Amino acid sequence: MVDGFGKERDEGPLPSTNRFDDVRPIDPAEVLDHARSSASSDREDRSMRCSVVKKGARYFVKIELDPDPTTGKRRQKWHSGFRTKKEAERARIDLLSKFDRGEYVEPSQQTVGDFLEEWLVAIEPTLKASTYNGYRSKMRNHAIPYIGSLRLTKVDAGALNGLYAQLLASGRRKPSRTGKGYSAAVVSRALELRAEGLTLQATADRLQEEMEEAAHITKDTLASLLRRQRAVGPGDSAAGLDPSTVKAVHVVLHKAFGAAVRWDRLNRNPADRADPPRTPRKPDTVKTWSADKLRSFLTWSQSSGDREHALWVLLATTGMRRGEAVGLRWQDVDLEAGTLAVIQTIQSMGSKLLVSEPKTAAGRRPIATDKSTVAALRDHRKRMLEERMLVGADFSDEGLVFYRPDGSALRPETVSASFLRRQKELELPRLTIKGLRHTWATLALKQGIHPKVVQERLGHSTVGITLNIYSHTNPTLHAEAAEQISDLIFGPHSPSQDVAERE
Repeated sequence: MVDGFGKERDEGPLPSTNRFDDVRPIDPAEVLDHARSSASSDREDRSMRCSVVKKGARYFVKIELDPDPTTGKRRQKWHSGFRTKKEAERARIDLLSKFDRGEYVEPSQQTVGDFLEEWLVAIEPTLKASTYNGYRSKMRNHAIPYIGSLRLTKVDAGALNGLYAQLLASGRRKPSRTGKGYSAAVVSRALELRAEGLTLQATADRLQEEMEEAAHITKDTLASLLRRQRAVGPGDSAAGLDPSTVKAVHVVLHKAFGAAVRWDRLNRNPADRADPPRTPRKPDTVKTWSADKLRSFLTWSQSSGDREHALWVLLATTGMRRGEAVGLRWQDVDLEAGTLAVIQTIQSMGSKLLVSEPKTAAGRRPIATDKSTVAALRDHRKRMLEERMLVGADFSDEGLVFYRPDGSALRPETVSASFLRRQKELELPRLTIKGLRHTWATLALKQGIHPKVVQERLGHSTVGITLNIYSHTNPTLHAEAAEQISDLIFGPHSPSQDVAERE
């Protein structure tokens, strides 16, 4: 090659264009040695963190954890109780495996009872008061008294199955002032004494003398017990809990132990492998009134001057829930437009009344009202204004549509009791106040109203819930569906064909 001055120069061999020419070939033996060395180092590191130690006649697995982040002090955790070194070695390997997978949970002395109380405090701000009270009641009445003393890390499916069996056999709470919890023997003896003509006080005195279980029963408690017995029947006095109640306890425990897993208190949820009792399937029936019976009740209510007539009309024509109707405010009602909005509900929490929002977004909804319902509400408002003038300064205006004479909110259970008393006067078939909601939905579906409209008025979150509850109430829906599809396939049937088929 000639350079810039016209002279030739020798450039030697051309440089290699392969960038892997200078790479040394891999020696398989060297790779194997490196892998063995790494594994050995890893084992040594593990052994330093987890070892088997003998103390007396027992073997223990000692785990060296990272130093305390705040104090820098050394931390050790001991897993104890192995009879042989072989058992301890197996446990050590299992613990190392969990440690590597990030599933290791440090041994703790925390009991189930302490954890459940901690969990209840943590979840209270996240739940509606009614839901929280239900969780707390189930844990404090049916879980903590039985398994509360167990260490949290020792709870397994067997312990939970034992709890469920015990609740089914003898899980009834101690007797309360409402009459709950007394045995069938106390109930039977109380009925015998009352049949002999003894007063409530004399019956209570005799029970205190004769039966240790009833040593503290009072006249009022006895009255509640007998009322409860008449309402629910003789089968309610068994010592065990109903399977559905035990299943509900399992559901809450599953939630609690799920939180324990998330909080790194447990490796896995023991309730996942437990066997709660099967609950008997409820019959596919809902109690309702026919349109004629409902009309008879509302007509009688109006003619008798019933103070709550407008409330019964509203429940019967809208399908609203009891708490929604009791919590309805005038500011949520537009009589001119014939609409109202479900914004709040009122529920009983012991002796207190709780005002809250509907549980779901679907529950917060507008509802169109018919002319008869609007007329009933107008009459009700006029009557309540006249009543308010009589009460005077003692009236407490809370803006509610339905209220007590002093303006305070109605208690939902009082409304239910009033409804039952009124229908009893007419000798109508017994129907709970929720039965009015069932009646509206059933009549609506029978009239061919689209299930989606029914769902939205009832405030169900999905139309599937509505259909699951009410589709079986009208067998003709299935027959009509069969005929409509048949007509599409084979063509419409003429009346003469139907007659010929029947002949």
